[in-house]
Amino acid sequence: MIDLNNKYFRIQLKEDRAILLICMGIALIFWLLVKLSQTYQTQRPISFELEIPQEKALTELPPADMVAELEGSGWDLLFDYFSHPTVSLVYDMQDVSRLHLNRGQLRNDIAHELRTNDIKVLEINYDNVLLELEDRNSKTVPIIIQRRLSFAPEHHLKAPIGLKPDSVRISGPNSLIDSIHFWPTDSLILKNLKSSSTVILHLQQPNREVLLSANMVEAKIEVEPFTEKTMYVPLVVKNAPDSLRIFPDKITVTCKLGLSKYDSVSYRDFIAEADLSGISPNAPNNTVPILITQQPDFTRNLQYTPKSAKFFIVEPAKAPN
Repeated sequence: MIDLNNKYFRIQLKEDRAILLICMGIALIFWLLVKLSQTYQTQRPISFELEIPQEKALTELPPADMVAELEGSGWDLLFDYFSHPTVSLVYDMQDVSRLHLNRGQLRNDIAHELRTNDIKVLEINYDNVLLELEDRNSKTVPIIIQRRLSFAPEHHLKAPIGLKPDSVRISGPNSLIDSIHFWPTDSLILKNLKSSSTVILHLQQPNREVLLSANMVEAKIEVEPFTEKTMYVPLVVKNAPDSLRIFPDKITVTCKLGLSKYDSVSYRDFIAEADLSGISPNAPNNTVPILITQQPDFTRNLQYTPKSAKFFIVEPAKAPN
């Protein structure tokens, strides 16, 4: 008897729960019907779809942050949102080069794209939009790397940083493209470099009106240790009379260079000059400065000694009487 009573109690409890859930569901449906029948205000993003000739470009793209404030019943707003979450305004500019859209026209065009006339366009966040076409231009410009590198002690770049690709094709309105002569990468910041590496860099983002043929570049960074080399470089004397002699005739040049260049550099790659133009042979101070006028562009920290040379007048030998 007890088991039968327990089974009856459990069945009764399940039936009560089912009835309660059904009642709650019915109440929820009626609540939704009442709520969605009321009037609400909401905001919807507005996008532009433009049909323009291939050889033309917009001087300035339409705003990407246009928003319309709408008012309507919950049902209308809900169904309209699920049919198209973003309201798209389509304009054909195949035969026109300029469109001026004021606030009134924009509101009418937005209302036309909604699924029902019962939704009102209360406000938009732009007073007007100007769409203007000009000739499209394209050209190829070099890519310039933006970098900030620091090296481990006694290391430096073995060669200029190689970029692949080293140029990019840009296209857009002629008024913008004409003023662009190179395109920069994002900043490359590396510290304590002591070995070669290859990194991928993004190109800086263009204005919305400009298109790039690539958006990233491969940068090859070759690093090597550098060493010091000392050479004796002959001194070249300029504008000296035949009777003038100069001392010393060689100077000591010391520079730092990459290890891979050590054997390929000799004293012939340097020119040291002493120019006597405008200097009187009878001047009380018989010295002239020495200048290095030629050196390989990959050498650094060049030092030389001495920094000046002395000159002497050599009297011609007199013939015997």
